[in-house]
Amino acid sequence: MSEPFFWWNEDQKAFAKKVEHFADDLFEEAEYYFWKQKFPWPLIKRVAQEGYFGAGIPKKYGGLELGATGSCIVAEQFGRLYAVGHVFVVSMLAGLEQILRYASDEQKEKWIPQFAKGERLGAVCITEPYAGSDAANVMTTAVKDGDEWVINGKKRYITGAGVSDRYFIYAKTSDDPGLRKQYGHITSFIIEKGAPGFHLERISPLVGFDNVPNGYLSFEDVRIPDENRIGPVGKGWNVMMAGLNFERLIAGAVFIGTLLDVTKVLFYYTQRRIQFNKTTNQFPGIQNEIADIIAKYRMGRLFAYNCAKQLDDGLEPMIDASVAKWVISEYIREAATKAVQVMGGDGLTRFYPMERLVREGKIGEIVAGTNEIQRMIVYRFSSMLPAYNAPMRLRWNDEVNAPIISKKESRFKGLELNEENVLKVIAHDYKVNPGLYMTIDDVREDIGSGRSAVKKILESLEEQKLIAAHRDRSGKMVLVKASYKGLKKAFPREYYQWYPDWYDDIDKF
Repeated sequence: MSEPFFWWNEDQKAFAKKVEHFADDLFEEAEYYFWKQKFPWPLIKRVAQEGYFGAGIPKKYGGLELGATGSCIVAEQFGRLYAVGHVFVVSMLAGLEQILRYASDEQKEKWIPQFAKGERLGAVCITEPYAGSDAANVMTTAVKDGDEWVINGKKRYITGAGVSDRYFIYAKTSDDPGLRKQYGHITSFIIEKGAPGFHLERISPLVGFDNVPNGYLSFEDVRIPDENRIGPVGKGWNVMMAGLNFERLIAGAVFIGTLLDVTKVLFYYTQRRIQFNKTTNQFPGIQNEIADIIAKYRMGRLFAYNCAKQLDDGLEPMIDASVAKWVISEYIREAATKAVQVMGGDGLTRFYPMERLVREGKIGEIVAGTNEIQRMIVYRFSSMLPAYNAPMRLRWNDEVNAPIISKKESRFKGLELNEENVLKVIAHDYKVNPGLYMTIDDVREDIGSGRSAVKKILESLEEQKLIAAHRDRSGKMVLVKASYKGLKKAFPREYYQWYPDWYDDIDKF
């Protein structure tokens, strides 16, 4: 059994046990549909009958109201059932959070019960021939005509294409460059299967997702009523961003249970495989590989449910959600690759699930926002947080004769503000940070004066070629460093010299 976490309430613990038993009961049948290369409609219908599609949906709309944690619990277990898990995830991502946040009360009453019942699957449609990671570059258009919108264009790499009845799409509603710059050119809509002019164009065989349909959609003068528009016109980007934390979390969580199943197969296999007159589970190298997979499972699971708890507490864990999606998808690909190696030639055959999971993991690194995009998000948002940008300075400590991180004020603090002293501040920084520039505020704080006065002196020093300055795109001076000429003028050559104690004087020159 998967372990409950201490912060889960009793309803969540009971739900997790129930869902795991349910997934165990369907496991063999899911394998059957995988081998038959058939979409598992009977399994999907059984999931819908149990109400599991409504795990995270409020009770007022027919859901179970178990929050992001409940959705994670379902994704973790159903991910073990291949197509079932992926379809559950995509149907949840097909506008649920967006509708909850942006739709009118009438729209919520119409659409959200459909999510909860799971009788009509959903798909999310962002990617196009022109737009992938560059999600704002959609070329599918929506033109207002009376009380209707006319949709033209194409979408591709749509998981659940064909089997889904509800498609949440983003279309361009303006060519105004100003709006484009502000991401105000996109609007979101729901299009239902069967609308005239709306067609499935192709199904794309992928490296994985063997019995999960993934395809292209075509829109040719598709007319939909304005009531199918979700959110204000031109606010599609905001709608798209709404719920991304939930989406990334669930896209990662769907692989967690699979990591545990990998471990089960390896324990079974290595206890029965003989090499060099030993079962292979006795080899330390094999044990290490399995231990590494167990660590990935436990770390990925803990991180995912911690992120879910934050969402349930009303937080928006942008960084943690991106980390969850990125790290867990890499974990499954890495763990499956290790598992193949542990099993040797048997790992390469399709009679064991390992080669399949290598392929599944590779898809996981691309869908729901590539891992490169997740890394970009983690960096950009972290760079704005005080925790990662706390004030830090290195000061030269004469007693240890080395630079150390220090909160002490600069030795130049309080000196008269003039070119000579400012140059000394900058030249001294070469002794401390030979390869780094100083910010304008670094200089100002070290000498203790106003920014504008310091900046005026820096411009003069630059003009005399005593310092080098780095400017931003607007031409504004942002970083400075002493030139060789400036270093020579500020201090004698010996000032910059430094040797470790063990270095012989005879070798100095």
